[in-house]
Amino acid sequence: MMNRLLHSLMVCAVLLLASCGTPTAVFLGDTETAPAQPTLSELPPEPSAASTDPAADTPDMPPSPAGDEDMFQIVVDTNRDVHPISPLIYGVSNAPTNELQAMGATLHSWGGNPSTRYNWKIGHAWNAGRDWFYRNGNYGLPEGSVSDAFISETLAAGAQVRLALPTLGWVAKNDDNNTCSFPLPDGSCGDGGGSSCENPYQVADPNLANIPVDEDFVIEWVQHIQEQGWDIRFLAMDNEPELWGYTHYDVHPSCTTYDEILSRFLQYAAAVRAAAPEAEITGPVTCCWYFYWNSAAGVGDKLLHGGEDFLPWFLKKVRSHDEQNGVRTLDVLDIHYYPEGLYNANADPETAAHRLRSTRSLWDPDYVDESWINEPVFLIPRMQQLIAEHYPGTRLAISEWNWGAEESMNGALAIADVLGIFGREDLYMAAYWTYPPINSPAYHAFRMYTNFDEQGRRFGDLSVHARSDDQDIVSSYAALDQESGKLYLMLIHKQPDEQIEVSVRLGGYAPQSQAEMFRYAQDYLEGITHSSFDVMDSTLHLTLPPYSITLLVFYPQS
Repeated sequence: MMNRLLHSLMVCAVLLLASCGTPTAVFLGDTETAPAQPTLSELPPEPSAASTDPAADTPDMPPSPAGDEDMFQIVVDTNRDVHPISPLIYGVSNAPTNELQAMGATLHSWGGNPSTRYNWKIGHAWNAGRDWFYRNGNYGLPEGSVSDAFISETLAAGAQVRLALPTLGWVAKNDDNNTCSFPLPDGSCGDGGGSSCENPYQVADPNLANIPVDEDFVIEWVQHIQEQGWDIRFLAMDNEPELWGYTHYDVHPSCTTYDEILSRFLQYAAAVRAAAPEAEITGPVTCCWYFYWNSAAGVGDKLLHGGEDFLPWFLKKVRSHDEQNGVRTLDVLDIHYYPEGLYNANADPETAAHRLRSTRSLWDPDYVDESWINEPVFLIPRMQQLIAEHYPGTRLAISEWNWGAEESMNGALAIADVLGIFGREDLYMAAYWTYPPINSPAYHAFRMYTNFDEQGRRFGDLSVHARSDDQDIVSSYAALDQESGKLYLMLIHKQPDEQIEVSVRLGGYAPQSQAEMFRYAQDYLEGITHSSFDVMDSTLHLTLPPYSITLLVFYPQS
């Protein structure tokens, strides 16, 4: 257990920069060379019920036409595995408004490590924490309320808001980049000698760069939002509290425990519930695999709680509190997920193949994670089962995720696969960290679900059964549009060098004689192409080019 803890903490240390959304400075002894401070939209990446098996046999389907037996098979059945797809799974974080609109994103998340010490009263003041020498700053936004602009522009774009509220107890006292927690004699800022809650070499005066706040500070913010007439869908209780003793060491020099995370959550969530009874409260906003089951305080803390894993314990304790008080304080179990070793720009053949296999960690009980985890993650069904056992009625969100390589077709395929899985596996809410760069392959992969024709058309809202012969070669996701009856079939071809001939069979659906095809592929990265094709009956043959995302749109017979 200790080896796993140490390994996880080393991984977390590497990822802390990305999880904060602030730049690294090169630290040389007691001096530093700091890059220009970024804008919020330039924040770098942050890590900080049983599943339906799509490979299961499909009964009551007509046999394959003669000659089809040797072709790759895609089978759709509109009468099986039917459930609504939450529109909230197509979320992004900290995106420019024009891109939010162009993508057709349905949710916009305000989060990341800086949100923990955002001073809403100043409106443009944060503290970067460990990620940039515990400095204050404004991220290139020197005036006005950044959060007010974020909320109003998000709502105007037609997206829902997820807002992370600070619960740590300290926020930046100004936006002066020269104000920091570990000032050095030469006027620059240090990092406390690399201190953390595990190794507290130096202890800061938290008042140097910050001011203490409590739940009243947060409630005033909620009331300010209400006074503007804004309807906020999700209020998240901070960001990755398990890492406060690392990321925000200067104001939290101890490693967080089970009890502290729970007590902080209940303290703030109860106050927020009273002030905003219609909002959906999310927590504990935990990242990632190791910290789903443990606290930063280690084995001793876990043993104090009977060896119980953290998230089940948390759900059970919140449920007990809520039942005693007659008020629900947790609406959404909110976690972060980044596949180990893949949240990077690498797209060499080995990494690329691993990246595309690793999406199985979201749903497949037989896929053994190819990292130090070395066991099935089975993430969405596992978390849904924990909820069913420990706090039924709670929804599940992955409020940060990223599979890396977003400027490559390999990364685009992973995004398309993940979004399809989110819909099929009945995830409630999700937000990509941060947002795909406009016109990048990742951007177009998102648009294949949210705005594939640049006129606002999107994937269906009612998931139905789709089975592929081999998910590692071609993934398939199908959905009906409940209003129009159109059938959408997303096919993600993961072979980089060879085209593939597939046979598509439509069960329970009688299509019109013409259908549409939208495609994004590595042989044309400039944008999504569109064409029409004839449909003779409920079976069709199709050629999928290598490394491609293909969306078929069928129209119902009158």
